[in-house]
Amino acid sequence: MTAPSAEPENVVWFKQASMPTKHIQLGDNMSFIYSVATTMADPDHFAEAGAGWAGERLRSLGAMSVMANQVVMGGEMAGQVLVAFETDSADAAMALNAAIYADGDLLKLLADTGVQVERRTLMRRQAEFGSRDASHGTILYLAGPPQSDENTESNMALSWGHLEAGAAGMAAMQVIAGGPSPFSGVVVTWADSMDALLAASAANFADPAVQERMAATNTTVLGRMMTRRLF
Repeated sequence: MTAPSAEPENVVWFKQASMPTKHIQLGDNMSFIYSVATTMADPDHFAEAGAGWAGERLRSLGAMSVMANQVVMGGEMAGQVLVAFETDSADAAMALNAAIYADGDLLKLLADTGVQVERRTLMRRQAEFGSRDASHGTILYLAGPPQSDENTESNMALSWGHLEAGAAGMAAMQVIAGGPSPFSGVVVTWADSMDALLAASAANFADPAVQERMAATNTTVLGRMMTRRLF
C-alpha cells in the first residue's frame, strides 16, 4: 500500500449517494466532507467492496455516508477515483482518518486495489438543494473570499431556480483545509444527463441577477469536472 502523499492537497468533490429530495434548510447540521482523490489499479473491485462490506465498515467507524465517483472529464485528473466520507464534525473527520489506517481489512483493500492517495481535503457543506440520487455529477471549482452561510444559501437558491431544470440536486461546499490552493469552495451538481445539466447551467450563468451576485462576492469559476458514480 502507498502512504498518503505529503504534497500540498487541492480541493476535490464527488457525487454523494442517494438522499431524499428536499431543500436542506439553513440551520440544519451542516456536515463536513473528508474527501480523497486517488489513483487505483482496480476500481471495479474497490466499487464492489465500497457498495458492500467496506461501506458498512466505514460507517461503523464514524462516517455518516461514504461514496465514490470516477472522473471522466477533468483534465489531468481524468480517471482518478474520488472518495467522500461525510461526518458531523471536523473532529469526527480526523478520527475517521486515523481509524481507517488502523483497520487491517481496509488497509488490505487499499493494497489489493492499488490505491494511491493523491490529495486529501476537508470541506463544510453550506447549502444543499434537491437529491443526490443520480448517475453522474459535476464539480465547479470556485475562487473568492469565504461567504457566510446566509449568503451562500441565498446565492445557491437563486442558481437552483435555473439548475433544477437539468439537475437532481446541488450542494455548495466551503474549503476548510486543502493546502495551498486557489480554490476556496466548490459546487457539486448531480444529474443523469450532462446535456440537460449543461443547458441549465448556461441559463444560470446568463442570468443578470446571478452575474451580479458573483461580481458582488468576487466569485470566479476556475474549472469544471464531470464524474461517473461508482457507489
